[in-house]
Amino acid sequence: MIYLNRLLIFIMKYLRYLVIILSGCSVWSLQAQNTVNPSPLASLMKNPDAGKWTLQSSIPLQFATHHTQGLLKIGDYFYLSAVEVRSWPKPYGRIINGYDRDTGDGTGRLFKFDQAGKLVAQIQLGEGNIYHPGGIDFDGEYIWVPVCEYRPFGPSILYRVDPNTMKAVKTVGCPDAIGAVAFNRSTNELIGMNWNARDFYRWKYSREGNLQFLNKEKNNHHFISYQDCQYIGNGTMLCSGLRNYRLTDGSRFRLGGLQAIKLSDYSSLWETPVPVWVGSGASLNNNPFFAEQTAEKLLLYFIPEDDHSTMYIYAVE
Repeated sequence: MIYLNRLLIFIMKYLRYLVIILSGCSVWSLQAQNTVNPSPLASLMKNPDAGKWTLQSSIPLQFATHHTQGLLKIGDYFYLSAVEVRSWPKPYGRIINGYDRDTGDGTGRLFKFDQAGKLVAQIQLGEGNIYHPGGIDFDGEYIWVPVCEYRPFGPSILYRVDPNTMKAVKTVGCPDAIGAVAFNRSTNELIGMNWNARDFYRWKYSREGNLQFLNKEKNNHHFISYQDCQYIGNGTMLCSGLRNYRLTDGSRFRLGGLQAIKLSDYSSLWETPVPVWVGSGASLNNNPFFAEQTAEKLLLYFIPEDDHSTMYIYAVE
């Protein structure tokens, strides 16, 4: 308990830096067109001392959300990826054919809901044992959703979804478990992160709607495991995630965080812990996340809880 208290004191000291960073970071809404936006880092340096980070509202979602994964806001609607688990994957206790667990059983879903939390539409995504959607992003026309097996190193399918019709098109497969994506609008490239975001995958998106695999590179950042990422302009993505820490008494402690990544070389522009937990005890950064810049403030959206979920909206003025 002493170590836990010390850790909490340490990370709370950094909360004010989170306020400063989020208040100055000019994160543009994903409704923007494919233009070169001002650098979030440059915006941060313009006004490093202002800002107040507060909970603006909590919206209960009026439908069964299952295990929540990725979040977007496009126009007046929100899009939430989730996995309905009927049988959780069971550990093997050893490695069998490269896997540490079985596939379990479930259904991948993408929900569309309004600003009151009412369900508008939903679709199923995936095939067979490939049923686990991850973090999602928007390219200005389509929503990109990775769906993988519910285990490390399992295969994936990448979908693009029309947000108006909710029609999904399967693009390409991947022999690795892609858990989150971000679409670089300045280069028309889709960036994928695998299980625990240990590797980056890069695909080129053509005008004909095809994805061409370009390369795979190691992720040298271990601050957080990315759960949900979004493109924020000027070749940069903002990622939300968390890490598990084992304390001296054997218990586990989950700490969330945010990190801005330069997509040209995957270097970190800044990173900050987010020492905030909701009433259920879940980290605020547990999976779904979205950032939107309005005229008055920066809005941050989180849906960290499963099944009966609440969307927490924080404002940075």
